[in-house]
Amino acid sequence: MSKNFYEIVVEGNYHTICGLLEGYMLGSGKSWNYYFSKKVNIKRDTLSDVLKQWVSLGNKIHHIIIEEEFLTGIKTALLKSGNRKHFGTTFIKSEKKINGAIFAFEFKAYAKKFADEIKAIVNNLPEGTSLVDYNPTETVDKSAKGKVKESFPQIIDVWNKFEEHPRITPEAIEIEWA
Repeated sequence: MSKNFYEIVVEGNYHTICGLLEGYMLGSGKSWNYYFSKKVNIKRDTLSDVLKQWVSLGNKIHHIIIEEEFLTGIKTALLKSGNRKHFGTTFIKSEKKINGAIFAFEFKAYAKKFADEIKAIVNNLPEGTSLVDYNPTETVDKSAKGKVKESFPQIIDVWNKFEEHPRITPEAIEIEWA
């Protein structure tokens, strides 16, 4: 069964936020997935985000992708704790449910060896992953572009495979909202 993920925006020190998330998992005895958008190259390009990066808040505002069950637990714990110095009910500034994710890529293969390596990566995507606008022509085109679409967080593993290849240049991951 696929898990639901949300993007939350939180304000605070990076290490303090990590401590909260990791501490909650340790205390609950469970393990969930979460991703800081900056660390896994998720595109954040709203005007508000750009302005906050220019101002000192840029280091205090974090976009985090988090499993729904984990988010529910964190929110419940924050409600029970009241308002403390570093955490409280205003800790989470916003949340949005994620529907999927997509990233564009392009490559240039000047030798058959590279073309074969890239074809192997593109043709062996995980189940549920789809290629969008991918129509390379080997005999005419010396470059190929397309997009990869996948659910979250599987898109991160696919993006990393593309990033590891010296001839593929993936763009930042874009979130598709529910």
